[in-house]
Amino acid sequence: MAPVNDVRREPDNQKERNAIPTSEWIVGGIGCVLVAAVVGFLVQEALFGNSQPPDIKLSVSSVIQTGNGYLIEITAENQGGKTAEGVVLGGELRSGAETVEQSHTTIEYLPPRSKKRAGLFFTRNPRDYELRVRPLGYEDP
Repeated sequence: MAPVNDVRREPDNQKERNAIPTSEWIVGGIGCVLVAAVVGFLVQEALFGNSQPPDIKLSVSSVIQTGNGYLIEITAENQGGKTAEGVVLGGELRSGAETVEQSHTTIEYLPPRSKKRAGLFFTRNPRDYELRVRPLGYEDP
């Protein structure tokens, strides 16, 4: 009696059903490339990123009359390379050398290359005075 070969062979159609479709290989490859690109970018930023301190630029967007006085809407832009936390913005109304009124506000978090809007309230009309706005300080996160 001949030995019985107990090795079972899969039919060819079963192999075809278990094969990974080409579209899945393509999507998987694209995913790997994207993950590698993000990791590469993060490593590059960590090693060679802009290490310049925050550079806050302020611009007045509008002056709005409110029930309690006037609101100066300000746009703050961090043009530096590091994040600024607790950014204090100050504004003053001046008549010649005399400061007539002051106001300040704080922006909690201002990442590099980002913009945030804030507001300063005044009781007097800023259009009647010289308006000066500037960043007063920040903290390192």
